[in-house]
Parts: sequence; structure tokens; C-alpha cells
Amino acid sequence: MTLICVASPKGGVGKTMLAAHLADEIRRAGVPHVVAIDLDPQNALRLHFGVPMAHRYGLSSCIAAGRSWEGALMSTSNDIQLYPFGSQPLHAQAEFEEAIRNRPDLIASEVARLSERSDTVVIVDTSPGYSVAFSTILPIANVVVTVMTAEASCISLLPDIHAASCYGIPAAEAAHFTHRVIVNRFDPLNRVGAMALPQIVRRIGPMHLGTICRDEHVGEAFASQRLVQHYAPYSRAAADLELVGTRLIQTITNLH
Repeated sequence: MTLICVASPKGGVGKTMLAAHLADEIRRAGVPHVVAIDLDPQNALRLHFGVPMAHRYGLSSCIAAGRSWEGALMSTSNDIQLYPFGSQPLHAQAEFEEAIRNRPDLIASEVARLSERSDTVVIVDTSPGYSVAFSTILPIANVVVTVMTAEASCISLLPDIHAASCYGIPAAEAAHFTHRVIVNRFDPLNRVGAMALPQIVRRIGPMHLGTICRDEHVGEAFASQRLVQHYAPYSRAAADLELVGTRLIQTITNLH
């Protein structure tokens, strides 16, 4: 039904955390089938759902072996179908990228099949910046959620984020997907962030899906391999994530 890619032109902004929590918010809102796919070789999405660190198998291993993705499928305690990326040595990652470059359908066809099922939302956690895997599924994405922070390193990328040129969309063309932006880890006591946030919101306008305030509960929840809503349901981060999730669900509803 809907394919959502969670992406960022910059690493270290909390992209994977948001991919996990958006999947949870959508499932809690009553969507019958939510699928979370990890296409980031860091293989961290699984940790938010309590998958043991020792579990190393994932969809990258299935693709390398020519097997069905079903061998990588895991069901989480919050009823989300999870496809971890899997752990790979560096040489295997290079071989994986080359295989996808030569045969883009290895990922795109499977993601399309999953997202075409009725009453299903698929959320994909992509690698930061450009990746071959992301480029193969971008043409079929319904929504791209860009994660950024109100820091100088991200603010410098704002024109590219606004135009989606950081994802290869030509400057003169409109993106074929609905583009939304989340500002993560906002600290109102940080002078640069406090000055920058109003400028960011003004620049991106209706693309702004919401802002997540910096909250120590997020790191604590991750260390416990739990989602914030389950670890600290009354925290500021939990409230911010719920609001962003509600707005994303409305965005999905408006697509259909």
C-alpha cells in the first residue's frame, strides 16, 4: 500500500532511531501490517526492537546466497515484521553493492512486492547519503522522510534537502514522492539550534513533519534495546514521536 524511505544526506542524525519509532507509531495507530526493512549496513535497526546483538543473519546474506528474503524475516514483540540487514565483513559489503548495481531488481522487486500488499506500510531505513540500494527503491517510494538536526553541518545542506537534490532529483524537477522533514535532537538551550530552527521551519514550510527535542530517554531506551514509548512513555521524546507519527499517518492517508 505505501512505501516510506527514511533517509538523510548526513550520518549521525538519529535516522535509524526514527525509522524504528515511526514503524511503531504506525502500527500502534492500527495499520494491520507494518514492515521495517534495514538497508543500512550498520545493521542497527534490529537493536531498537530487542533483537540480540549476536543475531547476525539478515537480508544481505539472503541476497548473497540467492535465497528468499523470508529467511531473514523476524517478528517483533510489537507486531512489526522486521528484515534486518545482517552483519557483513567489508569485502562482502563491496560485493553486495556490486551485485545490486548489476541487478537493481534484487532489492526493488522484493520491496515493491511487500509494499503492494493491501493494508501494509513498509518503512525502509536507508544508508546515510547516497547508496546503490536506496537508489534502486527511490523510484517506487511514496514518501521520503528526511532526518536532520538544527546544527551547522545539517543547516548547510538545507537547500539540497529542500529541493531533494541530495537524492539525485534534478533541480528543475519536482520530486515524484511526498517529501517530509523531521528535525531531530533539538536543544532549545543551544544558541545555534534555537536560532536555526525557525529558519529551517520557514524554509521547508509544509514539508516539516515535526521536531524531536533532545531527551536522554532516547539513548537510555536504545541501550535497553527498547522503544521510547515502551521505556519512558511519559517522556518529552515519547510525546514528540507520537505527534510526528500522527502527522505521518495523516500524510499516508492523504496519498490514497
